[in-house]
Amino acid sequence: MSDFPDWQTLIQKHLDGQSTDEEAGALSKEIETNAKVRSDYLKAARIHGALGDEVISFDLESTPPRSSGTPSISWAKPLAAAVIAGAFVGLLGVGVVWAINSPKSEERMVSVSNGNFEDSLGPVPLGFPSGFGNWSGDPAEVIEEDGNRILRFLETANVTGKPNGGASASNVFQLIDLSNLQQEWDTENSDSQFTLELSARFRRESAPTDAELPKIAGSCTIHLYQAEPDAIGKAWPQVISEAVAIGNKVVRLMPGEEGRRVTASCILEPEATLALISVNVNARKPSTTPIKLGGYFVDDVQLTVIRQPNLPVRVVK
Repeated sequence: MSDFPDWQTLIQKHLDGQSTDEEAGALSKEIETNAKVRSDYLKAARIHGALGDEVISFDLESTPPRSSGTPSISWAKPLAAAVIAGAFVGLLGVGVVWAINSPKSEERMVSVSNGNFEDSLGPVPLGFPSGFGNWSGDPAEVIEEDGNRILRFLETANVTGKPNGGASASNVFQLIDLSNLQQEWDTENSDSQFTLELSARFRRESAPTDAELPKIAGSCTIHLYQAEPDAIGKAWPQVISEAVAIGNKVVRLMPGEEGRRVTASCILEPEATLALISVNVNARKPSTTPIKLGGYFVDDVQLTVIRQPNLPVRVVK
């Protein structure tokens, strides 16, 4: 029996940079030989790395405080990038190398209600969604442009409506039911890995407030939860730390720059019963009052599930 049987605690301790050389060595050895510990480590790195990036996507003042098990943003971003690349380093020089020849994968679209915004026109309902299949959130509207309908972000706000809460971002959310997908593909008993990809096309035009927003950015975000739909909004944003998995991708566009497709991804964990997807714009500066936007647009929101056989790994030193 190992001297360090509580691997979850040790993983969190190491990710916080607080493990000793002896503990890190034990964890390195366990990752080499124990597939579950290896999977738990990668999952923890993905979630904590994405939690660090939440500062970019959501209201700065209402991001949940960092717990003792949540690492700081300074390490989270590079580690998240390493995980996305399919490898991590830092456990006393141990790394994981994924097989180069990937087995054939299968892709399928997951229904996003009104993902192209063609079924509505005018203001998006305000507030957090309480059920599946509808867009709602901060002030935004669907407009018609050259025969096509597109979502325009109007201003930042606090989606919870709490007095003096953070108002640095404009978020438009939708809740997606994952139960049928999980049952159909039997993700709990499958030998495959499942990934969700959320993509959308962002565009930015010139607006009167451009000079005041030098760091403004758009992003796609996925949160996976094991919860009832109405429970997410009631506990927002503290519930972010309870996500089963998180994926986030940010893009910064200059006024008039050609539109760009942005794709966020995360592992579809078997216990996840719903996905909270969002397209958002963040002013990237603290504010408790609304900030006018006007020049940021998004269209063609798509959600895809990808099934791929688990790849073999080779541990190298």
